[in-house]
Amino acid sequence: MTRTQTKSDALRENILEVATRLFIERGFDGTSFNDIADAIGVSRPALYYYFKSKEAILEVLTETVTRAAGQLASEAVPEDMKHPAGMLRHLVLRHAQLILTHPLQFRVVERNEGNLPPKQRELAEQARRAVLEQFEHAIEFGIEQGEFRELDAKVAAFSIIGMCNWSAWWFSPTGPRSLEQVSEQIADMALHSVQTENERQLREPSVAKVIRFLRDDIDMLERRLASGGGFSEPR
Repeated sequence: MTRTQTKSDALRENILEVATRLFIERGFDGTSFNDIADAIGVSRPALYYYFKSKEAILEVLTETVTRAAGQLASEAVPEDMKHPAGMLRHLVLRHAQLILTHPLQFRVVERNEGNLPPKQRELAEQARRAVLEQFEHAIEFGIEQGEFRELDAKVAAFSIIGMCNWSAWWFSPTGPRSLEQVSEQIADMALHSVQTENERQLREPSVAKVIRFLRDDIDMLERRLASGGGFSEPR
């Protein structure tokens, strides 16, 4: 790569960063093409060389986040995580890390999708649907396996994704917790919200806990038998 190309790439990245900040501070409609050029310290023709309009800048920002989300949705789950808790943890970690590494871009995209051309809006919508389907599938799998509670998988998926997405508004790279620590905590909270009581407690099993759960199950069975209650056939 030549020095000219390196400077060109650096300026392009700077344009995207400055435009992102201005879109957040002033709003997309409140930011003009001249505002971006002035903030960077270049002429309008110089800025025009890289991007034809502020809408073109928004399209690039959207494409960056959308493409990454789409890639995550199609990414194969590692073999050692192909169980309900592993699948959901993998999805939450990857999605949270995507948001935490692109918080400003994500905020801009979320707030300004209506300013995109129809084709770009459709691509963004497709990426969101793919992510939702992956989360929903993992939760349904956990319910079928008896590891997750009986709940509406789509509502749970929306809720967990929303928890990841909201981090774009409060996470600070200079804060007391690293990106990895924050994403791990989000994953723990997500799992805790859907796992059955036994699954939550047995993540770090002890003999006493196992015995207590067995006794609880036996007590429940005895109560059902004493009351004459039966058990429905498994689905």
